[in-house]
Amino acid sequence: MFLAVLWMPFGLIKNSWPSSNWSSAIIAAVFAYILGHLTQSIATNAIPSWEVKGPTGKNRYPSEIYLDPADEELPEPSKGKISELMEKQFGLKLQVDKVGDDAIDKVRNNAFLFARQILIQGKAVSYAEQFQGMYALTRGLVSVFALAFAYWLGWAAAVVRSRLVVSAAVFIIAGSLLALVNISAVLLRKISDPLRKCKVELGYTAVLLIALLGIGYGLGIRYTGTPSQSALLAFLAAWALIACLRAYGAYKFFAGRFASTVWRDYLAYNVKAGSTPKPNVEKE
Repeated sequence: MFLAVLWMPFGLIKNSWPSSNWSSAIIAAVFAYILGHLTQSIATNAIPSWEVKGPTGKNRYPSEIYLDPADEELPEPSKGKISELMEKQFGLKLQVDKVGDDAIDKVRNNAFLFARQILIQGKAVSYAEQFQGMYALTRGLVSVFALAFAYWLGWAAAVVRSRLVVSAAVFIIAGSLLALVNISAVLLRKISDPLRKCKVELGYTAVLLIALLGIGYGLGIRYTGTPSQSALLAFLAAWALIACLRAYGAYKFFAGRFASTVWRDYLAYNVKAGSTPKPNVEKE
């Protein structure tokens, strides 16, 4: 999809679309595969599934928040039953009567991973895995539409031509590419603090957006379009921004629903397993 984003302005302005022969299709498929992995990697690191919530403002996953006593996603009896099962099966105390702190959330996160493993081994993860696939998909769409917004806006802005603006664009492209190299070098080192790593990844993403804005402007200067074509690209950029925001909202919804579904499936699976009568074994 990102490959289509990159090619779209060329198709609109130069009426140049990818060839339909097999060799071009194979090359395009390879580039699309590589760009897809890069885009998904950026999305995964820059848009984690945790959210800031609670009096301390700490980063917490939905699976941890849903076990707080004040949260209403899961009924209180269900939280208590999940806590009892986890303590019985793994010796983990979820302390659902308290708001999670660092120590409690660490236990809850491990319990959530254990719950997933039980469901996977019991082949009872159909709905949870669907929600996981949807939040991974929408997170990728967030990154693609955000990159499309910056890139297409740069092409549209090329209708404004002056020596000062062109010089600024060259400076922005050079500075952002240098910043990307430096941030990439920082990311090669192990960053133990997840919050700090997320901030670095967000900085990388912001610089990448600025670089695409400048690159789009430079290409728009090189391949001159009409004012109506620039207006069309600006219109598409606006819709890309709207789609990005909508995809982000959908991503947050599916990420939360994935966590609550795992807890519900874990509880239902254990209740069903406990209520199933065991077969009688006759002694010979």
